[in-house]
Amino acid sequence: MAILRRFLPVPVLALTALGACDRSPTIDAEGGTPVACALRGASDFASECRLVKMGEGSARYFVMRHPDGGFRKLASADTPSGLVEFDGAQRAESQRLGDEIVLVIGDDRYRWEAPRDE
Repeated sequence: MAILRRFLPVPVLALTALGACDRSPTIDAEGGTPVACALRGASDFASECRLVKMGEGSARYFVMRHPDGGFRKLASADTPSGLVEFDGAQRAESQRLGDEIVLVIGDDRYRWEAPRDE
C-alpha cells in the first residue's frame, strides 16, 4: 500500500500534462480576417479559415489558416486575389467572380468579398 501511495501521483501528473497538450489556441485567437473555404475538394464553402498577415515591409507574407491546423503560405502579387503561393509545390490561381474573389490551391478553395473599386 505504501508503494501505491508513493507512485500514484506520477501517472496522475502525466495524464494532467497530456491533457494540457490538447488545449491549443483556437484558429480565431490568431486574429486575421475570416475567409470562407472549401478544403480537400469540398463542394460547400464554410467560414472556417483565416487570412493572417505576417512580418513587415519586404518580409511580409500571409498565412491562410485551416481549422484542422493546416495552412498555406502566400505572398502579395498582381493577381485577382492579390496573392500567390509563397512556397510549396502547388500553384495558386485566382479569379474574380462578380463581387467575390476565389483563390484555388490544389484541392482547396478560398472565397472572400472583392474590394470595391473607388
